[in-house]
Parts: sequence; structure tokens; C-alpha cells
Amino acid sequence: MSGSLAARIARALLGGIWFAGWFFAAFPAALLWLCGASLVPPPGANRLLGAALIAAAHVALVALVAQFLRDGAGTQLPFDPPTRVVARGIYARVRNPMYATYVAIACGEAVLYRSGPLAAYALALAALFHAYVVRVEEPRLQTRFGVDYDRYCEATGRWWPRR
Repeated sequence: MSGSLAARIARALLGGIWFAGWFFAAFPAALLWLCGASLVPPPGANRLLGAALIAAAHVALVALVAQFLRDGAGTQLPFDPPTRVVARGIYARVRNPMYATYVAIACGEAVLYRSGPLAAYALALAALFHAYVVRVEEPRLQTRFGVDYDRYCEATGRWWPRR
């Protein structure tokens, strides 16, 4: 899928809203409801800490999506991926910071609500993202970008920086 920068921005925004609506609103709310917990965060320092983590992760996420748009000429969406390997900024050190921000948002929700089930949800998301990256995304990227992606993988860690 190609198109103008404005069209890519619109797709990235709509895709991000769809993803966030399901994974950071609907699923966590349903989990809290199923566990009999309130949808209102309990009082205490957890509110500030959880909100700060969620806000910081969203700021990072916006920057990462913008970098995909700018440097990769694509979006974070599987049906509209970057057309070039994005290897600048944080991507010069680690390959999957966007997934890490998603897990940070889920962890922030667990802190915000002081919720064990939401912490388990964050861990499950991390495991699912890892499985997706290893079994689906990395093979597709290797096929798409070949030796450029191989060099990128050699220089960067999947989840933790190598430098």
C-alpha cells in the first residue's frame, strides 16, 4: 500500500486508535470486569506511577510511529509496512521498541489499577509479541529486505540494545 504522506499518517493514526482501543481499553476493561474489579483506579501513588508510565510510553510510541513514517516510508501496520529498513534513532540500537512501548502501556495499566490480572495480561502480551516477532515478522522482513535486514539484525538486539 502506498500513497501520500497524509494518507500514511491517516492510516497510522486510525490503525493506532483501533489497536489501542482493543488492547489497551476493551481487553483490559473486560478483564477487570470479569475479575470483579472497578474500572476506576484505586487511590494512591499507583495512580501517578501508572499514569506516568502510560504517558511516557505513548510519547515514545508517537515518536516511533513518526520515525516509521519519515524514515521507512510506511506505517506500523502489517498491511502498510515501511518500505525501507528503519535503523536510525532508537532503532539503531534495538529492533522492536514499539512492541516494548505496548508492553509498557499494559504494565502502566497494571500499576494504575494495582491489578494482578492486568500484570498477567502484560506478560501475556509480551509473550505473544515475542512469538509474533520471531515466527512471523522477522522472516517477512528478512524476505523483504534481505542482506540489509541481516546486517541490521547483526548490529541490533531484538529486545535489548547491544551497544
